Amino acid sequence: MKERVIELELQRRLQFDFGKDFYVMEMRSYFRFLLQCALASTLLAVGSVAQNADLQFHVAGVTPVQGHSHILSAERLSPYTGSSLPISSVGQKANPWKLQATLSGAVIHDISFATAKIGYAAAEAGQVWKTTDGGSHWAEVLNLSYPYYFYGVHAFNAKDVVISGFYDTSSLFEGLIRWSHDGGKSWTSDIVLTTTGWVQRVRFANPNDGLVMDLVDGSSNSAYYTTDGSATAADWTAEVSNPDGGWFGLEFSFLSNLHARASGINYCTSSNGGAAWSCGPSIDSVFDGPVFFVNNKAGWVGGGEISPNVEGWVHRTTDGGKTWSGRTLDDSWPIREILFLSPKNGWAAGGNLYSNVGGIYFSRNGGKTWSLDVNTGAEMDACDRKRVGSNFQVWCAGYDGSLTGVIYTVTVPAN
Repeated sequence: MKERVIELELQRRLQFDFGKDFYVMEMRSYFRFLLQCALASTLLAVGSVAQNADLQFHVAGVTPVQGHSHILSAERLSPYTGSSLPISSVGQKANPWKLQATLSGAVIHDISFATAKIGYAAAEAGQVWKTTDGGSHWAEVLNLSYPYYFYGVHAFNAKDVVISGFYDTSSLFEGLIRWSHDGGKSWTSDIVLTTTGWVQRVRFANPNDGLVMDLVDGSSNSAYYTTDGSATAADWTAEVSNPDGGWFGLEFSFLSNLHARASGINYCTSSNGGAAWSCGPSIDSVFDGPVFFVNNKAGWVGGGEISPNVEGWVHRTTDGGKTWSGRTLDDSWPIREILFLSPKNGWAAGGNLYSNVGGIYFSRNGGKTWSLDVNTGAEMDACDRKRVGSNFQVWCAGYDGSLTGVIYTVTVPAN
């Protein structure tokens, strides 16, 4: 009888929706979220003993951070027991990252630099920020306030930039993009890609071929692609990318050869810019998150959870995804963004604002081993880089528990 009461209470608090792996929870405040997560974890732990001792309820994160929120989660088998490798600092030296800027009230989800000086950051509450001095100072160039949420930005040059995200109310559920062709001084009206889902980042492989992946869209996931520069909504085509539904991580890979890869509940690939997809299980036994390929062979998948544990992981491939390693990084916060400058040198960034943990790991051997470059205490969501002479300037952005945006930067040799 006690177990049945627990099941009924759990069903009342967690609404099962968007397929078997996606749970939806509305959250009105940060403290309510913490309480519900703790209760859900406790109830599921007790209830699973009565039904299936091998299942656990894993929570990847909550999105958006503010306003109406959805839990990204999955019910999976018992904790990971694969042959993960420990973090190693042998033969590695930390890079000198510095906190370059803080943006009050900016929950930053993406960052894009057109040049080494001009860059843009996209944030919740309909915010877009711009820098003209390489990230030292930022000015807000768009603020539509709630219920707009911007999760993606792609700067082609100093003047042309596109942003992506969603508009969410109890009666309206739209995924959209907007353009600016004057460096953020003015913006187009909403170009609506879907009226049934949320979209995340927008990326272009060249001036014509663009791709947007959604977060959720009914019982399946969709991708939206264009082949002519996306001037209007009619220039975008929707294609089911994952018929099983669920969710994708924020970062997907989109190479110049139009090979795209995205992952979350499932790992999905497209060889033609998003026009057709094939999907399989996630690379990690729990679920994935960010995907990054530096070329068609060398790639990495990250992931992590905030419940029942706070941890993160990375897997690597050297054959285009035909085979994958076990966890080569397995540590104390979720990995949410991956950036490699070459098949050897790169970073894995992430964090969890609810427990004030986060930072950036570095690898100089293709992700075989990792060392901690910087502990930020913030949830790092996005990175970008630009070549400056014989060096690369690299930026990573995120937000902390007080919902303040943070931007870190480092200069490293190109070789």
